[in-house]
Amino acid sequence: MSQSQTSQAGVYPPGSFKARLVEMVPPSVSPNHITLFRLACTAGIVVVQLVGGHLAWMFVLGFVAGMSDLLDGMVARQRGQITPLGAFLDPLGDKLLAIAVAVVLMLRGFLAPVALIAILAVDAHALLVPLLHIARQLLRRQPIWPAPRVRPNRWGKYKTFGLASSLGIIVLGAILGLPVLVWAGQWLVWTAVALGAAASLRYYWDWTQGAFD
Repeated sequence: MSQSQTSQAGVYPPGSFKARLVEMVPPSVSPNHITLFRLACTAGIVVVQLVGGHLAWMFVLGFVAGMSDLLDGMVARQRGQITPLGAFLDPLGDKLLAIAVAVVLMLRGFLAPVALIAILAVDAHALLVPLLHIARQLLRRQPIWPAPRVRPNRWGKYKTFGLASSLGIIVLGAILGLPVLVWAGQWLVWTAVALGAAASLRYYWDWTQGAFD
């Protein structure tokens, strides 16, 4: 979940499932700690590939990392601990996790190289908007800092969920030896790519309207 600046806390009703879930997280554990844990899981996936480990380990690490993606945002909102660093690390963690899984699947023959290229391309907006901002500020001879924060839009959220789900389906199909699951996941990847393209177009439109100034 994306983390932006706010001072509001206690957004979930007392006794609700989300409030109780957040209460289970020790006060000493911040949302950024959870996000860093997700990055560690991503590194673990890379290690699994390097040592030739079973895909089941990657599935477990990916699942745990995905759950942490839900938890860090809930903790940040409930405790009012949303920070600029979290706003940067959270989407970065999402992208690195998806890319790591996609690369492993490609290397093991379960994902076409063109699909990996498409996944990388639809996330280019994360760099494109700041680069456009820098270019515009330089042309205007104005300071380039602070750089704009790329705010999430609904298409980007749909893409993130769709990509995580589709890659997970491919991994599960590979583990269980079910080609139909692998095939379904591969097609769903392209659905996520289409959603990512829509998100990129929306990011660019928002930038032209000054939304990131």
